[in-house]
Amino acid sequence: MIRQGKKEDAHKIAKIKIDNWRRTYQNIFPDDFLEKLELNHETKKYLNNLENRNVIVYETEEPIAYCYYGNRTEKIFPEYKAEVFALYVKNDCQEHGVGTKLLQDAIKDLAKEHNKILLWCAKENTRAISFYQKNGLEIIGEDVENIGGKDVEKVALGISIEKEKTTSYQLKKSANYIEKEDSIAIYTNPDLIFLKEEPRNWFKRIIHHEEILDIPQKFVNYLLKKEVIEASN
Repeated sequence: MIRQGKKEDAHKIAKIKIDNWRRTYQNIFPDDFLEKLELNHETKKYLNNLENRNVIVYETEEPIAYCYYGNRTEKIFPEYKAEVFALYVKNDCQEHGVGTKLLQDAIKDLAKEHNKILLWCAKENTRAISFYQKNGLEIIGEDVENIGGKDVEKVALGISIEKEKTTSYQLKKSANYIEKEDSIAIYTNPDLIFLKEEPRNWFKRIIHHEEILDIPQKFVNYLLKKEVIEASN
């Protein structure tokens, strides 16, 4: 189950990160840097992320993975306005699709406001790079970051989201309607149609040009067939 992160998750999430880093970044980050990773410090970082970024957690009987993401302001790759900052899965829970589900949820959420999303990955972490590429991200560039006194090469992976194009509709000139207390009566030639409950609300949303992605296509097709509505230019 994926849910929003909570303060109560802090210690368990911090331990997942530390264990993950010590396993993943052996021979990539300095050994003494990895050894000095401290639970209370990582707990505070998690709580700070909880206040300033979006945090989601994958939970079975307890949290086994987490991801945090949000807006970015870095000057490098400025066209990418959103970032997946971290994605960590408990070492013994990997290879079961948990990371994929978290990544997909994060990208889906960010795509509501952004069409270009990136994340950073250590260049030597080829396993992670392959994982992200399988999920649709592509390498867009490189940089270097000093981590624990060592210059670590990293790659940026990005994804561009194509917004779904939605068709809008308008009431045909040959159709008229009257809204009553609990229904809408639509006059067409030669039909008289009464809409109640959900169909009534769907019809109002269509003619007021509101979001229609969740309106059943069968209902839209019915109105088109009855020549109640037509596609807008």
